[in-house]
Amino acid sequence: MASRSVRLCCRILSVLAIIVGTMASASEEQMVQQFAEYWRMPRVFKYDDYDICLNDNPTIPSVYCVVKAVIRPDNASAVWGLIERNSANWKLQLNHAHLDRGFCVRDCEQRLRTIANRLNESDLLVPKFKTNFRYTFQPGTFRNIDEYRQNYSELLEKCVNAELTAEFGLKAQTEIEYCDSNAEFHPIDWLEISFIVVALIIAGIVLGSSLYDFRCKTSHGLNHYKQDLPGAKQMYLVSFSIIRNWYRITSRGDDQLSHDLRYIHTIRMIVFMGVTLGHVVFYAQPRTAFTIENRYSELSTMIIINGTQIVTTFFSISAMLLVLFFMQKVEETKRKVGIAEICIISAARYIRLTPVYAFVMLFEATWVMRLGDGPLWKKGFETGRTYCRDNWWANMLYINNYYKVDEPCMLHTWYLAADFHLFVYGLMLCALIARFPKIRNALLGTMLLLSYIFTSIVIYVKEYDAIPIFAPEQIRYFFWYWGVYKDAYVPTHMYLLNYTFAIGCAFYYMHLAKTRSNYNWLVKVSWLASCLCVPILFATGYIFYHYQFSTPSVWMALLFPLIRLLYSAIIFFVGVGLSFRFIKLLTRLCDIPFHTIIGRLTYSAYLCHLCLIKMSLFNTRSFFRYALIDIGSIWAASLSLSYLVAWVLCLVLESPFIALQRQLFKGHARSSNDSENSSSGGDHTTDTSYCEHPDEKNKPNIVFSQRF
Repeated sequence: MASRSVRLCCRILSVLAIIVGTMASASEEQMVQQFAEYWRMPRVFKYDDYDICLNDNPTIPSVYCVVKAVIRPDNASAVWGLIERNSANWKLQLNHAHLDRGFCVRDCEQRLRTIANRLNESDLLVPKFKTNFRYTFQPGTFRNIDEYRQNYSELLEKCVNAELTAEFGLKAQTEIEYCDSNAEFHPIDWLEISFIVVALIIAGIVLGSSLYDFRCKTSHGLNHYKQDLPGAKQMYLVSFSIIRNWYRITSRGDDQLSHDLRYIHTIRMIVFMGVTLGHVVFYAQPRTAFTIENRYSELSTMIIINGTQIVTTFFSISAMLLVLFFMQKVEETKRKVGIAEICIISAARYIRLTPVYAFVMLFEATWVMRLGDGPLWKKGFETGRTYCRDNWWANMLYINNYYKVDEPCMLHTWYLAADFHLFVYGLMLCALIARFPKIRNALLGTMLLLSYIFTSIVIYVKEYDAIPIFAPEQIRYFFWYWGVYKDAYVPTHMYLLNYTFAIGCAFYYMHLAKTRSNYNWLVKVSWLASCLCVPILFATGYIFYHYQFSTPSVWMALLFPLIRLLYSAIIFFVGVGLSFRFIKLLTRLCDIPFHTIIGRLTYSAYLCHLCLIKMSLFNTRSFFRYALIDIGSIWAASLSLSYLVAWVLCLVLESPFIALQRQLFKGHARSSNDSENSSSGGDHTTDTSYCEHPDEKNKPNIVFSQRF
């Protein structure tokens, strides 16, 4: 009996093995067939060797051009049918009718000479036809482009069509995007000289301030740099002192609130690591169209792509710090907050953020273009050079997430504009709540409902999905011309919901802090599970990429803000658990002093990280396979360099201007308070500076600002 059972099991296993093998074989054959069809189409990306063309023998004048080609529809062509079918799923596929070509002009001329006897060159030119997608940058982006187009447009179009006609029986219209020449030289202009002058002035001020601080020492050791000097004038003069600013960065507050919120520095660091990883993935230039399209079918990539929502973590942090420290200051001073105070606090924040921002922008508008070359270098950096010179004032006014979004100077600084707007919005809400505490719940509830409805209306009217879809085709132009990016991702009003919710959560946190208690194990287990919900929430975006839902859709319009609310709620719950030490080991890890330093460097790191990423990716001669080693090495290097550069920027610019701002607005607030008290008979010594952080009340002074 036992032997029969064994034989029966063996037969069943054999049948299953045959079925599995047959299915695997069929699947493999189907994949081979798909690959065979895929490679019947023209390659989307194809570049001649840049260094052989321009750098190996610079004594020979040579020109290298990047050309955009759009294949002319041909319904009689089987290859065109493949292109249409493969490009139809725009959420997962590139547009295979849109080709990138890099040509060495002299090689192109040589190719045409070899086929002159076989083809009529006039047949290789295609009359211009209309397309329903953008395939070149905005006019005026690249220098001398009109001259290059006049000289080489026909030649390079013939080269493109010679390839397409011979191999695929197709033709395309072309447009030169930009060209490099080893005979071209751009003299140093006045703006580049200005950057050198500004850098030297800053270095001189830092040296002078540091020497003056050293001369002011009245005691041995380094304690001198940890203490404020007796006079306001002296404090102004030592604002740029290197050693003093180092202690400002490394010092920690001892009050209960600052102690409870130390974990925020760790959260900033982790979120910045995620932002950097996402930018590396988005900006990595693929070797073939297949490498990037294949990534869109992987769950890990879906988590990274949909992880763009992680930036709302910074909005939540900003809102929470604003409420907690603002309301604490109001309770201490018992002072009413009006329009004047809101303007003063906003100006103080502007002074904190803008100088280092302007310095990095000046660098991107000048010298960064001269630091490298390659077939993609101009795409990565001359665009920024042109737009920063034209639209710098929009960045300095923090309106660049609304004005010229398709011609951005420092693309990632849309966040700074949105955060500044939301900060002022949060100030007004807090001022109203401070004056009229009884309206708090009604006010926040009304604003929450209105922002939810408004966000849903935008998604419905624009006919978007329940998450921002970052299609692979739009990566070519960094999403500048993508409606989802311009309408749903960068505008401030699309984050009012998150910010309002975070403000409400901050008030609830104040209530929890006053009624602090020991939470049971079920709450702590739920908290631990919520930490794992973040990648799961990002991974659900896979559904909207791989399934087409009809739009406009009411349910997706309502789901869009709901997903953002859910993420904000998870972040708040995670923060409460760390603050109240649900798991002490994790909280202690977050309290490591090194994280405090890194957290304070994150704003400057954020400003420079994208430039450093692009230096690595657009200086390349070999394109990426998106393998772990490719992405991981660029990510690690960019992250390390970002914090290294941020360390210098923070010491010589960011921290000094925070110190200057504190002294400037401390005096203004005190004089304003004195005038009020003189008429009311109050205490003249009360400090009412809302611009100060509570950490700054006690020595040593701490900079714990409401920013990265």
